[in-house]
Amino acid sequence: MTNLTYSPPSDPLEVLQKLNFDEAIGPMDPRFVDTDAARGGVGTQRSLARKFGLDLYQDKFFPNQKRHVLLFGPIGSGKSTELLRFVHTLEQGKRLFPILLNVRGEIDINNLQYADVLMALASAVVRGLTARGLEIEPARIETMRLWFQEHVATEDNIRELTGELRSEAGAELTIPFLAKLLTRLTTTFKNSSVYKDSLREVVKKTFTQFANAFNELVQAAEKALQERGTAERLLLIVDGTDKTPLTDAERLFVLESEQLLAIEALVLYTAPITLKYGGTSVSKLDTDEVLPIIKLQEREGERRYEAGWAAMREMLGKRIAPDSFTDPASIDRLIEYSGGHPRELLRLVRLACELTESDPIQPPTLEKAIDKLAADFRYWLQPEDYALLARVDADNGAHIGNDERVRQLLWRLALLQYNDGSWRHSHPVVRRLEGYRQAAAKRGL
Repeated sequence: MTNLTYSPPSDPLEVLQKLNFDEAIGPMDPRFVDTDAARGGVGTQRSLARKFGLDLYQDKFFPNQKRHVLLFGPIGSGKSTELLRFVHTLEQGKRLFPILLNVRGEIDINNLQYADVLMALASAVVRGLTARGLEIEPARIETMRLWFQEHVATEDNIRELTGELRSEAGAELTIPFLAKLLTRLTTTFKNSSVYKDSLREVVKKTFTQFANAFNELVQAAEKALQERGTAERLLLIVDGTDKTPLTDAERLFVLESEQLLAIEALVLYTAPITLKYGGTSVSKLDTDEVLPIIKLQEREGERRYEAGWAAMREMLGKRIAPDSFTDPASIDRLIEYSGGHPRELLRLVRLACELTESDPIQPPTLEKAIDKLAADFRYWLQPEDYALLARVDADNGAHIGNDERVRQLLWRLALLQYNDGSWRHSHPVVRRLEGYRQAAAKRGL
């Protein structure tokens, strides 16, 4: 897409065809919207950069030897888009060289362990170097060659997998061969449960040597970048780890944090918001960074937060043409019932386009779409859930703790939180449900 040729679709069927909830919108895409002000906090890019010792505005750079940071946020809140923008910004400078890995396309996110992630990261580093035409002297990654020959190539359960590669791993380990090797191993982590278990065991049993080999690779890559004048340090960015099951996330970011911290690098991971709700103080990783959803109102609820409304209007206007609605007020109606959550806005657009029997879309169709989204919540909300949601709203978004019920409501978006998580409100569509109205009536709402 280019800004010169792009215009938002107006036909409901074309809108549906172009809606992809899993698509991250980069800053060069004409559908991109800057949401920094709309989220009600400091700029996400600036905050992330400072975690790694970089001031984007003054071009000051004082990085630690290693830093492992988690970026939390509800699914669909825009983390992947923010990461693409962060990568684009860093590529304009010569401080940090970003390597972006989306694990969803690389390994099985429904069964994730540190060995899988680190192997995929090593592969991403090599691919990043290859794309830039950067070479590494074989002597600088000798530990990686020895680890492969002594442990991977000799493992009985994966001998068949590594057979054709063993003959290529001679006295020197070149970047092209390393790329082939790591791609093969990473693909195995995704596609073969038998080989996956064996490779995981190899990494676990020989982790010290593997970590040394990984660190040697990072150091060699940074040396190559510095010699060319491209950048001073690598920044490894892992996206998609926020979509892994909570038990896997707890194992990866809490129980196995020591293994992650053995990597001497600057690393940024996305993490499921439920892990943050459940408490991350025991993790040794940096767990401060949260990407909030877009704020549509001040906490008291009587005054609109105009920056949020402006961003959501722009976001909607780049996905569906305004003349797709018979009533211009329909645009604000969709935004209001999204609660400021970008994916919920797109869900409402999709439902309206699916339900419409006319073109353009009529207001009654919009109300049906809102009711249908609300019905998704009715299937699983319990009376105790409605009571809790009504209590939060009655107390102007009071933070009432993070027990299991609250965490489930937050995870499944019946309860939305804003700013730094200091205040919350029920999802607007939930307030249309009879269960909520009855609970709210008991509280005089």
